[in-house]
Amino acid sequence: MRIATQTNLISCLVFSGLLTCGLYWTQLNHTVQQNEQDRLMRDIVNAQASALERRLSRSLAATYILAQEVKRSQGEFQHFESYADGVLKSIGGISNLQLAPNGIIDKIHPLPGNEKAIGHNILRDDQRSKEALLAVKEKHLTLAGPFPLIQGGIAIIGRNPVFLNRKGKEEFWGFTSALIFLKDLISVTDLIDLESKGYSYKLLRTHPDTGEDDIFAGSESSLTEHHLTQRITVPNAQWTLCMSQPQTIIPFVGYISSFLVAMLLAILSRKILLQPEKLRQTVEEKTAQLSNLAFHDPLTGLANRRLLNEQLEQEIKYLLCNKTQAGLLYIDLDDFKRINDSMGHEVGDELLQLISDRFRSTLRKRDIVARLGGDEFAVLLRGPDSAAQVKKTADKLIALVRKPLVLKGREVTISASIGITLLPNDGRDVSTLMRNADMAMYAAKKSGKHHAQFFAPKMQEIANQNLLLEQDLHNALKHNELFVLYQPLICLTERKVVGFEALVRWQHPQQGLLSPDLFIPVAEETGLVVPMGYSVILEACQLIKQRQQLGLAPVYIAVNLSPQQFSDTALCSRIQDILAETGVPPELLELEITETALMDNIDIAISTLEQLRQMGLTVAIDDFGTGYSSLSQLKCLPVDTLKIDRSFISGVADGDDSDQKIVEAIIAMANKLQLKIVAEGIETAEQLTFLEQNECSCGQGYLFDKPLPEAQVLMYPIDLVAEWPSSKYIHAVSL
Repeated sequence: MRIATQTNLISCLVFSGLLTCGLYWTQLNHTVQQNEQDRLMRDIVNAQASALERRLSRSLAATYILAQEVKRSQGEFQHFESYADGVLKSIGGISNLQLAPNGIIDKIHPLPGNEKAIGHNILRDDQRSKEALLAVKEKHLTLAGPFPLIQGGIAIIGRNPVFLNRKGKEEFWGFTSALIFLKDLISVTDLIDLESKGYSYKLLRTHPDTGEDDIFAGSESSLTEHHLTQRITVPNAQWTLCMSQPQTIIPFVGYISSFLVAMLLAILSRKILLQPEKLRQTVEEKTAQLSNLAFHDPLTGLANRRLLNEQLEQEIKYLLCNKTQAGLLYIDLDDFKRINDSMGHEVGDELLQLISDRFRSTLRKRDIVARLGGDEFAVLLRGPDSAAQVKKTADKLIALVRKPLVLKGREVTISASIGITLLPNDGRDVSTLMRNADMAMYAAKKSGKHHAQFFAPKMQEIANQNLLLEQDLHNALKHNELFVLYQPLICLTERKVVGFEALVRWQHPQQGLLSPDLFIPVAEETGLVVPMGYSVILEACQLIKQRQQLGLAPVYIAVNLSPQQFSDTALCSRIQDILAETGVPPELLELEITETALMDNIDIAISTLEQLRQMGLTVAIDDFGTGYSSLSQLKCLPVDTLKIDRSFISGVADGDDSDQKIVEAIIAMANKLQLKIVAEGIETAEQLTFLEQNECSCGQGYLFDKPLPEAQVLMYPIDLVAEWPSSKYIHAVSL
């Protein structure tokens, strides 16, 4: 309290002192600026008045020149036009020159536009005859105007009376006059330019009739109260030029600025004085935040892996002492990547927060819910009555995750797979428990997702076997233990071989020939499937090249792409290099991608497919019907072929009405979309008959032949005999 009072007092003193200095400086600065501007303004006014006076005097001098010529010629002015033209050119600033013998205008140069003034009697008819009579009376030049002219325009006229000496007596001859347009007179000054810069001006005189001020020229803007004046001496009159400068910054702006600066500096000084106290509070808050961040996930607020590990260690010790049990759930959201890719990471984060809130609201306070990272969670269930209760809780969480969520106005459904371990039976240290729970979770995913799986010791055996298999697979790629077989693809309408599907096999040095079902999943998990896939593409292209060199009929070869290889950013360039290396026409290479791989990110998939087709390759959707694509998505995919999954074909000959309808619908849809259709796994004549009746274009399966080695493919018949096989097809008569 005392520190705050002292701080406030010092801040007030700072404010008062700074405000006083600011106000004084503002007033002093304003006074200096005003004096400087007044001096500058005085110079400007004097300069403009002098310019007007000089121009007017120079222009009126033309009347004296004409008067001299009249006197010289005794009133017989010859060649007036040429003489006046010379005067105008030498003096400038004059609109025209006039001769008015006896006061009647007789000659004007230049005449065009001034014809109406000819014959005008200055002494009688002119409204300004007063000035003319004065000139005759006092025998000197007078200035009339400004006033409107008969011939149009506003001007001033200088009239110089001429007297001739005849017989020793001066007689009035008439006037020599110079007419000056007002706008021409003003144009010799800087008044117009100054007006554009914000200056204001007025030209005025004392009206000869009314005696009042007569403003005959000025700017559109009005004069300010603080303006300067300058007298301009003209014949028989005086003009006055009034000018004011642009509006200067109002002093109170400086006063307000001083107030604000003083206020800001006072506030700043107060903040500086309070900084040590605030720093202490900040350190305490940050320490608490860092402590929270060290043990909690910043996105969801759940416990993090570190806190979970500490709680698990304590729980294991407690369970061993008290001979009780607990459950550990390892939770992974199924296909979460699809949400991130299709709707964005912000939506994915929102989904994780909502799922976390559901876990918190459902589980007991004594249970620990943690986010391990990404889409993985863990739950420590303390004091369950039995393993059945742990399973019941896991199933409850799975159902909870399955409930629809609304994200960005769209309803989204997601599932979860859970691995379960029991403490301390499945492990007596944190590392073992987490590893076992993770294996159980992956077992749940492999068995169909959306359910929970208890850990079993056999899972560890399988994991060890997969690890050994992974090491052997690395060696297999190095030592070329993998080889490719080719299964014929038959055109059912033309009854001939149109292509082959490349199928990779592994001749293991100890275990013998391994089924793809054993090593392909391991290759996909480890990423080895990508180099394996490019190796198969290269061998397939080399086989196509050999057939070309032997002069055999051209057939295409279809190669399967794994999801990892399809998402490889170097896919198109690598295939382009292989085609260039082997010199194979791209239309003889077909790439098969599973429906599920395409649907993971439909936009990226479409872009990749378009690039492949631009290269000249054909593209097939493999295992069609097992994924979750919609008709609207299918029509947008740039593909050439649909391959019906063998699971549907196996049921069509067994009287399975559902399989038959699905196959019929897929064939009809493909034909409407003008896509080639290939039926996989044809093994019986009944299946073949059904497919032919429904206009399926192509097929493959053991009814025709098993996968063959490269040597047999090079000698394989293309055209089939007219009779269609009942169980095994008859080879063709020609190659």
